Amino acid sequence: MRLKKLATSGLLAAAAMALVPVTASAWSPKLEVNENAWVQLGYLHQFWYESVDEGTADGSRSSDFFTRRNRVMLLGQAAEKVFFFVNYDAAAGGASGGRQDPVLTDAFIDYRISPAFNLMVGRQLVPFSIDNQASAVSLTAIDYPTRALAPLPTNPSGAFWRDDGIQARGLLANDRIAYRAGYFRGAIDGANTGEDGRMTGMIMYNFASPQGGWFFNTNSLGALDVLSVGIGYDQMGRSDQDDHQAMSIFGVAEKTLGAGHLSVTAAWFDWEGVGGPGGAFYNGGTTAHITAAFLPTGSKWQPVIRWQQQDPDDGEGLDTIGLGLAYYISGHRANIKAEYSIDDQFIGGEEVDAFRIGAQVFF
Repeated sequence: MRLKKLATSGLLAAAAMALVPVTASAWSPKLEVNENAWVQLGYLHQFWYESVDEGTADGSRSSDFFTRRNRVMLLGQAAEKVFFFVNYDAAAGGASGGRQDPVLTDAFIDYRISPAFNLMVGRQLVPFSIDNQASAVSLTAIDYPTRALAPLPTNPSGAFWRDDGIQARGLLANDRIAYRAGYFRGAIDGANTGEDGRMTGMIMYNFASPQGGWFFNTNSLGALDVLSVGIGYDQMGRSDQDDHQAMSIFGVAEKTLGAGHLSVTAAWFDWEGVGGPGGAFYNGGTTAHITAAFLPTGSKWQPVIRWQQQDPDDGEGLDTIGLGLAYYISGHRANIKAEYSIDDQFIGGEEVDAFRIGAQVFF
C-alpha cells in the first residue's frame, strides 16, 4: 500500500513540474540616492499542496492547498556600513486555516563595522544553528527540517524562530572561525519580567568557503564549496516555569564532484524546558536530522533524501524519512519541489505518511 501511494505521488509530482512556465530574476533594480543609500524590493512566494494520511483503516487522506510563504522584502543601505532588512509574511503557514494576517517577520539594522565584528539590532533569527538561519529561498528540501526544529521557542506574533534584540557576528582567523551571539527579549511566554531574557549563540569552524551574511545557503546549486561544523546554545529565563535551555551540534558540506554537486546538512539538538509543563520536551529530549541532495552536472533535477528524528523524554519517538525531488526551472528564482514523507507525524496515535508539493518564485 505504501509503495503504491509513493508511486502515485511521484507521478503527480512529475506531471505538475512539467506544467510550470519558466521565470527568472531576483530582487528589483536598486532605487539609489547615492552609492551608500539605496533600496531594493524582493518577493518570495511558496504555494503548497499537501495530502496527509488520516490514520484510518480505509486509507483515507486529507488534502489542502495553501500559501506556505508569501513574503514582501525590503533590502537596503542607509549610510556607509549601515544596512537594513524588512520582511513581511502573509501566509497560512500550514493547512486547515492557519495564520493569514501579515506578520513582521524580520526587521533589523546591520552595522557592518568590520568583517570581524558586525552588530545587528531588531527582530531577527536567533543564532542557534545553520538550519534555523538558512534562507527560505535556498532550502535543500521542500521546507526546513521542521520536525527536528519544532521545539525551538518562537515569537508569539508568529515570527517563527525570531526574537527582538541585539546580535554580534563576525569572521576571525582568516575567515576560519565564524561566531554569532545575541541577547534577546525572550518573553516567549509573556511572563519573564525580572528574568534574564534570552541568550543565544553559536560558533563554527570553516574548512572551506565561509558564509558571513545574514542567512546561510545550504543548497547553492554548485556555486559554493563549503565544509563547516559548529555548536550552538540557547537559554531563556522564565518567571512562571522552568528556564528553557538547548544546545546544537551541526555541520554543512557542499562539494562539486565529477558527476555533479553534493549538498549535505546534519544536526543534533538537545532540548529542555520547551513549552509548558506536560509538554513532550519540557523535561528534556533530543531531535536530529540529516539532509542530502545531489544535482547532476547540467541537470535541473535534484533528488533529496532526509531523515528526521524526535525523541522526547515525555512522549513517543518518531523517525521520519523524506524522499524528495526538485526541478529548478531557473535556480532558486523559480522551481518546484516535492516530498513523500514516511512516518511524517502521529494522528490518532498512529504514524502516518504525507505528500507535499510546492511551487516557488523569488523576485
